[in-house]
Amino acid sequence: MAKFRNPAGTGETSLSLPNRELLERLGGIAQHLGTRSFLVGGPVRDLIIGRPSPDLDVAVEVGTREFGAAVAREFGGRFVFHSRFLTGTLTFPQPQATSRKQQARESGHNSLLPSPSSLLPSHIDITQTRAETYERPAVLPAVRPASIIGDLGRRDFTINAMAMEMTPGSFGTFIDPFDGRADVAERRIRVLHARSFIDDPTRIFRCIRFAARLGFAIEPQTLDLLRSAVKERLPAFLTPERVLYELRLICAEPESVPMAKALIREQVLKAAWRWTPPAGFVAGLAKLACRDLVTGLKSGFGHNPRRKPGTVPQSARVERGLATVGTSGAGQSPFSRSCPAHELLFIYWLSVLPLTDRFPIRKEERDAAAAVAGFAKLKHKLKRKLRPSAVARLLRGIPEPALQILAALETKPVSANIGAFLDNYSKVRISSTGADLRGAGLEPGPAYREILDELLFARLDGRIRTVTEERAMLARLIQQPGTRPGQARRRFTREGRGQPLEAATSDSPRESPRFRGHVPHRTKRRT
Repeated sequence: MAKFRNPAGTGETSLSLPNRELLERLGGIAQHLGTRSFLVGGPVRDLIIGRPSPDLDVAVEVGTREFGAAVAREFGGRFVFHSRFLTGTLTFPQPQATSRKQQARESGHNSLLPSPSSLLPSHIDITQTRAETYERPAVLPAVRPASIIGDLGRRDFTINAMAMEMTPGSFGTFIDPFDGRADVAERRIRVLHARSFIDDPTRIFRCIRFAARLGFAIEPQTLDLLRSAVKERLPAFLTPERVLYELRLICAEPESVPMAKALIREQVLKAAWRWTPPAGFVAGLAKLACRDLVTGLKSGFGHNPRRKPGTVPQSARVERGLATVGTSGAGQSPFSRSCPAHELLFIYWLSVLPLTDRFPIRKEERDAAAAVAGFAKLKHKLKRKLRPSAVARLLRGIPEPALQILAALETKPVSANIGAFLDNYSKVRISSTGADLRGAGLEPGPAYREILDELLFARLDGRIRTVTEERAMLARLIQQPGTRPGQARRRFTREGRGQPLEAATSDSPRESPRFRGHVPHRTKRRT
């Protein structure tokens, strides 16, 4: 393990540095290209706190493109360079598997020691040390090369304005021109200068996010500057793309609910879009995030003196559990079967925000958000126990992420119907296809859908149980003459008995033990 060296050379305070082999190799590559290299920003902060960092941010004084390309060649990654901002991203295939021989070739020493390639992250962000100039509030900056001190001076908060040199001969030297380490020790968020939120209003979102994630308090002057920027409605200068990007990041955080509470309390989105949350939004967000209300933020945006640095809060453990639920199987929740928990949270946000065509979101997200927003028109029909076919008729056109959200938020009877559809009814299939109808001499048309639907609904309700019974019912439906699309549902429903399927509830006199015995088994969902 490498150690930080105190800049004054006392060496009394040191930190264990993981992944030394990889960082030393990166420093050696940079030196070979004639430049210095540094570990910068969040990874340095997290080392001081003593928590794992998902990021690896590297800065070089010159030659970002050349350095990224050299590292890509060395470790087998792919480098993409962004010339406007002198930055690039290096990605590696995951998982990274190498043989003993390959490890020995890459490490250049005993093959029993771990090689850097075995410790590669999913990506490395690489930037040239640079200064930034903002022509006006909220616009992207103009950049120019600068020293490492100048580079740290352009950053958002002091806790992110620290660096550790990786250059051979100076490896481990700690650079902290703005006393970020002291702010980490005091557990506070502080901006570097008074124009920080004016230059880049997205720092308002990041300030709230870091405070809640780390359990830090916002330093009083910084909080005054944040509130002044909100009062001046500086977030309104941000494009929808930049605001939504910040919301996506918040949704991916274990402490997403406290962050949302802070955004609402400080009226950040009201300043951006004149938006205020509908009644019950925060409670719904908390229910969706962890199936239980999350403790609200204390004064100071999530300062929690009882939590030790580096410990994982309860909501983080619950969130991880939601995100890793399997895709099928007995006893498993449907809420994250096909959509990660953070995506569900983001869609729920979209369902209450004033969406316009300017919002850069995927069609699937837009459709799911619209379904959640418009569900009130349907839910009264789901407040009682229905036949499986009736539930399927109501829900099969709703995107699955929307159903996962609604199953978590709605009242018990409605949630039970949605859960039954997700767990069981949506998985039921019939063997007949349009090819069978064509083979029987039926001309293609709307009746195809009607007939196949009736077969599926009969299967769901237990009126047919085998392929033989399905084929017999198909033959009867095809032989019925003069069926027009408008007549098909009444004619086909319950094989000519004329009862609309929506009326076939558990209260129907037609229900019998025989019917109940053939309802697809519903697995009990974990809550």
